[in-house]
Amino acid sequence: MTPLGASPDWRALAAAAPATALLSGTSVQWASPGLGELVLADPSALVGTDALDLVLAADRERARAALAAALRRPGERPGPLRLRPAARPEVRLEVLARTRGGNHLVVAAWDVSHRLAGERAPGPRDGRDAPAGLLDRTALEGRWERSRTRARADPALRTFVLRCGVEGPGGAGDAVLVEVARRLAAEVRAGDTVARLGGGEFVVLVEAVPATHVQALAERLRCSVGAVQAGVHVGLSVGWVADDPSLTRDAVLAEAHAHRTLRGGSR
Repeated sequence: MTPLGASPDWRALAAAAPATALLSGTSVQWASPGLGELVLADPSALVGTDALDLVLAADRERARAALAAALRRPGERPGPLRLRPAARPEVRLEVLARTRGGNHLVVAAWDVSHRLAGERAPGPRDGRDAPAGLLDRTALEGRWERSRTRARADPALRTFVLRCGVEGPGGAGDAVLVEVARRLAAEVRAGDTVARLGGGEFVVLVEAVPATHVQALAERLRCSVGAVQAGVHVGLSVGWVADDPSLTRDAVLAEAHAHRTLRGGSR
């Protein structure tokens, strides 16, 4: 079946996201195989059903309110909603809803059960870096991939990556790195990600913001970190780029340029 109101944009989303559906109001007009797997139903059998019936009863009012809000305010970009499917209450989903004209909504869902379990698990498997206490490289890769998946579903949610390099005489000791980590985390939003790659290398991931926000954030990070700590003047070089296939290369080049500028005396 061809989805009502289908467009090349819709087809790209359906191909990129693991679980998608097209709704008219709350009625399912089309469902992907991935969605069928999440709710334990044949996708073709979902056509014509009420999408709210697929959600655990305790979550239905929140889901109803979120879909209604998406239809009322098509220009807004709310964050993902956490829901549980009625057929699999042990599963936790992140759901995004976007209008596609008229009464139509595109819904994309991701199973985040394993990620949530990993975030709750204590001990050495929690993906934290010592001594800074930030996410480590492995945890960062998971966050990055999930951000990129959401961005593929909605270009307005594109990810920006800021690569930050700490510069201090004789290298940065643990006390300095801990303070840098604290200051970086204090400058970002609650949903953003700060991770340490190792040494004095940090990465910040931000989503669903304009480039001007990222420029301002980079400047705030430089100003916050560029202060005397433990008798050492610490400088921060920041390079950032919007997520695309050349992201890593461009972010490294931008950070390297900022690093050279920093060493040349510009703060």
